Amino acid sequence: MYTRHQIQREALSVRERMSNVLAAINADTFTDFVTLFNVEEGRRGVVVTFMAILELLKEHMIDLVQAEPFAPIYVKAATAAQTEPE
Repeated sequence: MYTRHQIQREALSVRERMSNVLAAINADTFTDFVTLFNVEEGRRGVVVTFMAILELLKEHMIDLVQAEPFAPIYVKAATAAQTEPE
């Protein structure tokens, strides 16, 4: 009755989420942008996933495509030819 326990939230890792995003996409087909997010994780999960996607874009590991304003966004893994520096 007098015992205590402390509950801690699990820290969300951007690097781990980057790996999850790369595992969910491939270079052959486009994946819908919204499928990469898990709403059940709440705001923090969405933010960490978005940061992971931005980091992957910065490192030229993925490509994002949108045909026109307000159209769906699609993601695919960058090909080896695109990731090599010129």
